[in-house]
Amino acid sequence: MRHLHRGRLGTALALGLACLAASLARAEVEVDGRRIEVIDPHLHPASFGRMAERGRGFIIGSLPPFARLYAPALIDRLLDPWAPHIGIRAQADWAGVDHVLLLAVYTPRTTGYFENEALHSHLASAENADGWARGLASVHFEEWTTDRLALLESWIETYPEHFAGIKLAHAHQAVRFDDPAYLGVYDVAARHGVAVLLHTGFSPFPGSQTDPAYYDPSGLAQVVEQYDGAHGLGRVEFVLSHVGQGDARAVAHALDLAAAHDNVWLELSALGRPLVIDERGEPVTSSEPQYPSVLARVLERGVVERTMFATDGPQFSGMMRRYVQTILAALIDQGYSVDQIEAVMGGNARRLFFEARP
Repeated sequence: MRHLHRGRLGTALALGLACLAASLARAEVEVDGRRIEVIDPHLHPASFGRMAERGRGFIIGSLPPFARLYAPALIDRLLDPWAPHIGIRAQADWAGVDHVLLLAVYTPRTTGYFENEALHSHLASAENADGWARGLASVHFEEWTTDRLALLESWIETYPEHFAGIKLAHAHQAVRFDDPAYLGVYDVAARHGVAVLLHTGFSPFPGSQTDPAYYDPSGLAQVVEQYDGAHGLGRVEFVLSHVGQGDARAVAHALDLAAAHDNVWLELSALGRPLVIDERGEPVTSSEPQYPSVLARVLERGVVERTMFATDGPQFSGMMRRYVQTILAALIDQGYSVDQIEAVMGGNARRLFFEARP
C-alpha cells in the first residue's frame, strides 16, 4: 500500500500553513496497487457570520491566542467549498477525496445556520458543473409548523440532481428521536427515495442536549422498523452519523440497529475522539480513539456493506487528509479486505447518495 504522508500539524500551525498545504497536487489513495475511490458524505460549508454565538466562541476558544484575531477570515475561507487553495474542494483534493456531500444545518442553539438556499447556491454554481458535490437538505425545527415539510420537500423534488437526502441533528436541534411531531420528515424521504443522515452520539458543542433521548439511536428503533418498506409507509435508509460516538451505550445501540435492520447504515466520522460515557452511563476518562473498536465490531457484526467513511470536516486545514489516512490504516490493521476497504471508503456512499434514486 502507498500511504499518503500523514501530517501531525496542530490546529494553529495547520491554519497558518493552509494555503501552502492545500495547494499541493491532488492525492490518490491506493491499496495493494488498486486505486480506491474516496467519498466524504459529511462536510459542513459555513460562514462565520451565520454561526451561533456559542459555537463561534467554542471554535475560537480552541485556537491559540495569536490565531484568534484571524479566525473569522480563515474560517470563512476554509468552510467555503470553492475558496482557492484552502476551501473544501482544495482540502478534498489534498486528501484524495473524489466526491463529497455538503450539508445544510438549522442548529441555532449550537452551531448556527447554513440554510438550504445557501447550500443550493454552492451546488448549482459553475464550480460544481462536474457534479463533484451533492447535498443534504435540512429542516428548521424551532417554532415548528408542518409547513416546513412542504418547503423541505420542494428542495428535494425540484433539484434531484443536487439534493441526495436529508440531514437531521436532534441533539443540536433539541428534538428527541422519538418525538412524533416531526415524523413527517421521514414521509418526505420515503416519497422521494432519499436517505436520512442523523447525528448520533455525544456532542462537544455547548448547547447540545446531553440526555441520551436526543442522541442515542435506540430512540430510533420504532421509526426504523416503521420505514423498512414492509409497513405501508415506504422505505427510508437511515445513516447513523458518528456511530453513537462518545457514549458506549449509544455506540452499542447503533451497531445493534445496523445488524438487525437492513435500512440502517453506519457513518464513521468523529471517531478519533475518546469515549466520555461508559457502558453503565458513568463518566469515563480515556485518551483512546474509538475507531479501532468500532471498525472491529463492524466486521464482527457483518455490516461492512452498510458502513461508510466520513470526516465531519473540514474543521481545520489538513483534517480531511489526516482522517482519510487514519481510517484507511485502521481498516488495514483490522483485517479488512481490499474489496471491503473500497466499499467503506467510497463504494457504499456512492450506492446510497450518488446513484439514481429508486
